[in-house]
Amino acid sequence: MDTLKHKLQRLGPLRPEAWDMICSLAKRIEVKLQRNVLRKTGSIAYLSEGLLKEYDQHERELPAIINFINQYQFFVTCKHYQHRYLEACMPCVVYQWNFDDLQKLYQRFNELRPVYEALCAEYEAGALLRMRLLEMPAQERIDAFRVFFRPSLPYLKKKDMANYLSINYSYLIDIWNY
Repeated sequence: MDTLKHKLQRLGPLRPEAWDMICSLAKRIEVKLQRNVLRKTGSIAYLSEGLLKEYDQHERELPAIINFINQYQFFVTCKHYQHRYLEACMPCVVYQWNFDDLQKLYQRFNELRPVYEALCAEYEAGALLRMRLLEMPAQERIDAFRVFFRPSLPYLKKKDMANYLSINYSYLIDIWNY
């Protein structure tokens, strides 16, 4: 939880009583390998341990991996994201605050609202990264992926990387080591 506290402090003021309330409202969820994280509309969650892949199945025959959520990152769930699901690439620990919890925090500590908005923007930027990568030629896409997800590479399957990058698995395998 220290990493979470430091992350929040970098984004804005965090009074000790606000931190205490954040901790008391947090719901700790352990997620086993290849299990899904249940998303609740209006919630925000923090991945304290592990790695998640985010799928979008909306209007697709096969779900597409649209994001990888690394340790120490937040993810939000608004109504628009209900068709997305998260699967653990390794055992994970997630802390989650539902809509009512967030309302209680904002009523008592209004200064937390910009912190929440910054966390939402960070999550959105991660989700939009894939769209930017898909505009690049395949080799540049792979090179950029390696840079952005360097700490996660040992834990990701090549088939998941190919899905995320929207390239053929065989092609990825052929050029991965060059």
